[in-house]
Amino acid sequence: MRIRELFAADITRDIPPVVYFHEQSPEKLAAEVGEYIVTGGYPDGDPRATRNRAGIHEELVRLLTGIARELDKKGGPELPAVWISGFFGSGKSSFAKLLGLSLDGIPIAGGISLSEAFLARDSSPRCGELREAWTKLLSKIDAMAVVFDIGSVVRDGEQIHTAARRQIQQRLGYCPTSAIVADYEARLEVDGLWERFLAAAEKTLGRPWSEAKCDKLADDHFSHVLHVLETERYPEPTTWIDTRGGVSSSAGSSVEETTKAIEAMLDRRAPGKTLFLVLDEVSQYVHQDENRMLKLQSFVADLGHRLKGRVWILATGQQKLEDQAAANPLAKLKDRFPPSLRVHLATSNIRDV
Repeated sequence: MRIRELFAADITRDIPPVVYFHEQSPEKLAAEVGEYIVTGGYPDGDPRATRNRAGIHEELVRLLTGIARELDKKGGPELPAVWISGFFGSGKSSFAKLLGLSLDGIPIAGGISLSEAFLARDSSPRCGELREAWTKLLSKIDAMAVVFDIGSVVRDGEQIHTAARRQIQQRLGYCPTSAIVADYEARLEVDGLWERFLAAAEKTLGRPWSEAKCDKLADDHFSHVLHVLETERYPEPTTWIDTRGGVSSSAGSSVEETTKAIEAMLDRRAPGKTLFLVLDEVSQYVHQDENRMLKLQSFVADLGHRLKGRVWILATGQQKLEDQAAANPLAKLKDRFPPSLRVHLATSNIRDV
């Protein structure tokens, strides 16, 4: 017998060293969830329960139950924010990515949903608890998710709420190649000019705006259409784009403006949906930067105040918030991420896997 024959899976298969948040194809997700191991889930008295009393099963059940409980609060959650911590290699990124995309209902290769494949990875004696908690939460909301690594999408040190707004725009079908065009698309919707713009775009460009907006020259196309739509205001096809030379986005920098914009976009393009923003490596991005930390604090609070649980933040970090010294900027996030909504993947999970 050869060594490879001792293993259930092919040991020569490609196994990436880390989880990449941008890889979200059905084939990639099927491979990732197929490798996923849900630890824990053993009843008291089972010898395996003494090894890991806070496994992934327990953390998932507690988190899903906690979110459902917050949604039941009169007036909605005040702080719709989840902190997922764990040392390097603990699996926090896999946990957050698969949970977020499962909530989104994304399909995977094989013709099934990621959520069903994800839940099926819990083969413990108490797996029914996880399915029950999942079903209860999904009975309260119609979920969607935007999942990304904050470090890979931010531009020029921008704030988390600004990057999140741009990712939401792309998910909701706004221009993916130009943030300033995406902002103006939303303004046209608010002003009741969107249908006129779409008609003018197809006539002017000879194809639907849904195609043209994906071009690298989307800014030029947009400017040309505005010229046709409002010639007096934009006398030349390049007037709009020329007046915005060097501007990467028209978005306001304040948290309040961003939250209002997110609310408006959801009202128009995803009514009734509950959005989960899953952000990887947040602690690394705000670590030792008090301004970024303060903006994240304000973003969480404003989402709770304005959207009442329609938008949630799920952030990952290596550090447990409760273990941070007062001088560490991360310690100030403790007031925005409720203890009942904190997940920690201990090193015992690594040993179990």
